Amino acid sequence: MGQIVLNGWRQPWDLRLIVELRERRGWTQEKLAERSGLSVRTIRNLELGIIQNPRQSSIDLLAHALGMPGERQAPGTLDRARWRGPQPPGSPVVGNRSDHEVLAHTVRTNRLTTLFGAGGVGKTRFALSVAAEVGPFFRHGVVVVELGDLVPETRARGSRAATVLHRVRQHLCRDAESGTPGPGNPDTNALVVLDNAEHLPDGVTAAAKELLGTFPRTHVLVTTRRRLTERMGVNREIHPLAHEPAVELVLRHVSSDAWAAVDLTKDVKLVTELCRRLGGVPRYLEFAAERMRAIPLRHLLTHGPGLEMLSSNDHALLPHQRSVADSIRWNLDLLSDEHRGLLARIAAMPVHRFTMDHVVALTGHQAPASTTAGPFTLLSDLLELSLILTDPDDRYRYHLAPYVAEVIGQPGCLTDQTA
Repeated sequence: MGQIVLNGWRQPWDLRLIVELRERRGWTQEKLAERSGLSVRTIRNLELGIIQNPRQSSIDLLAHALGMPGERQAPGTLDRARWRGPQPPGSPVVGNRSDHEVLAHTVRTNRLTTLFGAGGVGKTRFALSVAAEVGPFFRHGVVVVELGDLVPETRARGSRAATVLHRVRQHLCRDAESGTPGPGNPDTNALVVLDNAEHLPDGVTAAAKELLGTFPRTHVLVTTRRRLTERMGVNREIHPLAHEPAVELVLRHVSSDAWAAVDLTKDVKLVTELCRRLGGVPRYLEFAAERMRAIPLRHLLTHGPGLEMLSSNDHALLPHQRSVADSIRWNLDLLSDEHRGLLARIAAMPVHRFTMDHVVALTGHQAPASTTAGPFTLLSDLLELSLILTDPDDRYRYHLAPYVAEVIGQPGCLTDQTA
């Protein structure tokens, strides 16, 4: 097996290291090919793991192009003694490395950071990857608290702040010797990640405020599908992948099946079309990649891919994360009857793209009413949850997000949300 030289030490070949160093520089595979003298296909096959035992000469060319002998620090292994809760991803996050660096800097320099974006866009993976990177700067490590399994505030009575705080304190306020929960030390210097918080806006905001007051040296990172507050901390939005990293994600996800991976690398145009249809949303792409282990990509595109194809049997995911339909229903559950009614009327319109004038006409309002939410507020909320998207060429023209119309058109879908 080949070896790489890093900081004067020879280490076993690790494709994850090459991918991470390439993305750290913001390079595409084409750029690395140009710098190293290797072909794009060779680099792609190396990163996908199709080439298991690369030639030492190829590794040397990559190492030279990436400046690996001069790297200050190789990606380290996770210090599990200083990490409590769900683990960070085992492979590099696909996307722009500069976005990763910006969020890492934001988390280190601000006590409260909220990472928000559409369902399936990769918030959890991104947040945990950043937490693993900045974790060494916090003396007491990282605490990750999963909130996605808690009952939404729309169904529960009262704030869920006490429940959120209880989960945090189970990890954060723990006696080092006995391992049992204790009162906690105000000097605790840790990073607390509150993951999947969109259904608990009041509880998570109140819990974050109390944590910041009780532990002055602790920082909090929240992931959510919508903004929770504009008055505390910093908000950072995460967007779907551009076409090139989206294609890379699909190829990497299929790479465990060597035959499927080789087939896809021969027809990248079809992979690009798949990424376009799915809006560059990472989880949607992963669902499609999972199907491609059994279904040829051409057939997948011929039939949509249909809503029923975009799901997973991965039980490590929360129930509302296991399919596109479940993810959309989760969003619908966060809305009022007025929001759902407007969404249904928009889906029934004969036009694919629409403007605010269409929305006003649908609601029968010329301006927001005093006792109910007006069309402007309703539309803004639907945009916030990415159920409606803006046109790339005109921010004031809108369209439904992929598969939303299909989900709300299913029998009993909207009525079930209020049951």
